[in-house]
Amino acid sequence: MKKSIWIHVGIIVALFAVSCIYLWPATEGKIIRQGDIQKYEAMAHMQWEAKKEIGHIPSWAPSMFSGMPGYQITNDPQRSVFNPVKNILDFELLGLSGSVGIIFLYLLGFYVALIAFGLSPWLALVGTLGFGLGSYNLIIIEAGHVTKAYAMTMMAPVLAGIWLTLRSAVDTTLDNKTRNRRVLWGSFLFTLALILQISFNHIQITFYTAIGCIILGITYLVIAILNKRFKSFLLKIAILLVGAGLAFGSNARVLLVNEEYAKYTMRGGNELTVTPADLYGESAKKAAENTADGLDINYAFSWSYGIGETYTLLVPGAMGGGSLEPIDPESSKLYNTFADNGYQYPWDDKAPLYWGGQPFTSGPVYFGAIVIMLFLLGMMVVKGPERWWILAASIVSILLSWGGNFMALNEWLFNHLPLYNKFRTPSMALVLANACMAIMAALTLKHVFDPKNSDTDRKHIIKGLYISTATLVLVILAVMLSGSLDFSSQVEAQWPDHLSSALRADRKSLFMSDSWRSIIFILLAAATLWLYLNKKIKKSGIALAIIGALVLIDLWGVDRRYLNNDNFVEKEEVELVRQPYDDGIDMMAEKNGDTYYRVYNLAVNTFNDSEPSAFHHQIGGYSAAKLSRYQNLIDFYLGRYNPNNDIVSMEQINVSMPALNMLNARYLVLPFKQGIGVLRNPNALGNCWFVDSILSVNNPNEEILALKDFNPATTAVVDASKWNVECGKWKADSTDAIAMEHQELYNPDYLKYHSHTSGTRLAVFSEVHYAPDWFAYIDGKPTEYIRVNFILRALEVPAGDHVIEFKNETPRMNQLDRITLIISIVTLLTMIGAVVLVYRKELKLKK
Repeated sequence: MKKSIWIHVGIIVALFAVSCIYLWPATEGKIIRQGDIQKYEAMAHMQWEAKKEIGHIPSWAPSMFSGMPGYQITNDPQRSVFNPVKNILDFELLGLSGSVGIIFLYLLGFYVALIAFGLSPWLALVGTLGFGLGSYNLIIIEAGHVTKAYAMTMMAPVLAGIWLTLRSAVDTTLDNKTRNRRVLWGSFLFTLALILQISFNHIQITFYTAIGCIILGITYLVIAILNKRFKSFLLKIAILLVGAGLAFGSNARVLLVNEEYAKYTMRGGNELTVTPADLYGESAKKAAENTADGLDINYAFSWSYGIGETYTLLVPGAMGGGSLEPIDPESSKLYNTFADNGYQYPWDDKAPLYWGGQPFTSGPVYFGAIVIMLFLLGMMVVKGPERWWILAASIVSILLSWGGNFMALNEWLFNHLPLYNKFRTPSMALVLANACMAIMAALTLKHVFDPKNSDTDRKHIIKGLYISTATLVLVILAVMLSGSLDFSSQVEAQWPDHLSSALRADRKSLFMSDSWRSIIFILLAAATLWLYLNKKIKKSGIALAIIGALVLIDLWGVDRRYLNNDNFVEKEEVELVRQPYDDGIDMMAEKNGDTYYRVYNLAVNTFNDSEPSAFHHQIGGYSAAKLSRYQNLIDFYLGRYNPNNDIVSMEQINVSMPALNMLNARYLVLPFKQGIGVLRNPNALGNCWFVDSILSVNNPNEEILALKDFNPATTAVVDASKWNVECGKWKADSTDAIAMEHQELYNPDYLKYHSHTSGTRLAVFSEVHYAPDWFAYIDGKPTEYIRVNFILRALEVPAGDHVIEFKNETPRMNQLDRITLIISIVTLLTMIGAVVLVYRKELKLKK
């Protein structure tokens, strides 16, 4: 027992070493230039700055999209007793979270899963490398998709926990003591892994994990019925459901706050049936382009893996690799064609080799040629139900990844499968196939190296080895020699012939070289297994070590194309950088006495760039979870002209001015012929103002259309179907005044105003309306407020002098935080109690 523990410890240390070696610069204090992390840091910058003043991360982010719930960007951790486990596992305490921590947790999670599947430590080590170094797993680290990556680390442990539990239910050879212990540790692993996966907060990965769990459960339901173990199966399912309930409860805040907010976002549907075409007389096609950010089926399926592109699981360069694929300048025909014609090569040591159907990609999803070969071999030789649920889950995963390329299935699922229409990027579904195929590859090695194999078993495995090897080699050769591939894409559609033909030649060269590469690795691995099975290699450890080395070399070689030491920079190189116009805005604001205002920045991709939000409150920003109504405002008005560094004239953005004025867009950053300039908008209405009248409309359609030709300084547009507001009861008075009070310690969750009126007035506030979190008070007493102008807040102010406050109280989040803490404590106590219950006899003997 002690020896096996030390073997596990040694292997875990080795996995940590592999993680550090791969990302060695991270151990020296360097960081990866991760695009999404840089976006996140810009998005969260003002919340972090506010924390320095108020002591906690505010729940409102005022710097993006005129204000949005900040807990969708960053927040204080939910209260859970499992937080320390998460912080230890992701290496946050060592400063290696997001890099070394991810790779290590890929490896550790899969290693634990394979041990649960009954593999020896050494077999589990080889299988772990086969999953942990899959290309997609490393590519998303480079892109900065860290929450996705961390959620993926728990996929295999969740599946292994379910398998161990349900396998115990149907295995008629187990005695009660062994069965109870396996159920205990299976349900324990399942519950803890699910708690961690949900806490990493990437629900789409949990969704794909759930699909794998359901397929596994159905498979064992059939086995239970056949083995007449249905009652035992139901009991184990009940235990797993309790575990799932505790896991969800231990993440109640993460799940239910997101669920509440999702109803108000693009993912919650669109209230409008009109489009910008109804406002501007555009074609239906142009209107569709202007509303492309909505989660309709075309948007959701935009990153669909091509049916032919699935070939990259076996041959990494089959579709050209990444949109900017590393090349050798000396051998690249494209590079040399540029040079020979006197052109400046624009991509350094890379080229746009990708020719698949996705808009762009950082690199291919490559499972590994050896992993695929072992998977096919396992389909023929691994005994038991594992082959069926793994095969089914892998097929379903691949079909889902095709998205819009296989509408016959995926359109129906989009319209009927719960939650499916909330997600985008169908290609992400391949993470399930990656985990399942790597599990089968490991189980195959277990079967091949089983010392109990008879000569008959060996002959059966050798036959399967011949078939799987020959199948893959012939498939690769057939595709290589078919001559049906033209290696062209839209990238070079307008290029001169000599450049486009050079690019196609580079694509073909990569395709051919990677095809031969996969063939060589398959043949080397097959030869090793053949020599072992024919007793030419006497010791299993030697053969296993060779297979492990081949897997490592294969995957490592592809991974280093996309994530290597060149991706690392000094921390200073990725710090947020103020642009000259940011300083210009500050100088103009100080000169004019402007304190609380917003910026409309057309010098960047206004609604897809978060960096400006680090320095000023923006009309734009970047978020995949914008409020649906704000997205509508962008589609109809704010995004009508978004030049992204083209030349702009004021006439072109006049259509946006009423909306910009009511959103207090005091400063406009515009690209002119002379360069980027900053203009002060004198018509911005400030933080709050009184209106004289309302324009009553009947529904959201009329509400959004009414914003085109109205004066927000005097009129408020109100949806009468939602709000009962009496018309014409307010009279303008020159003595009326309302103003925001300056905060010495800026707290985005708190706004304070002072008003003086001679009669009842309707005050409009240039703040985004989000009723679930924000509450209004007049002189300390709760007051109802309404939504006006499609997106803003308003309330009636009585005559006299009054203090008006808006407080972002996030009641649901606070309530769920307490519930989360309580359930996490109950979960921990339940786990401890279950261990005591199962091992009570041993505990009594020790006493």
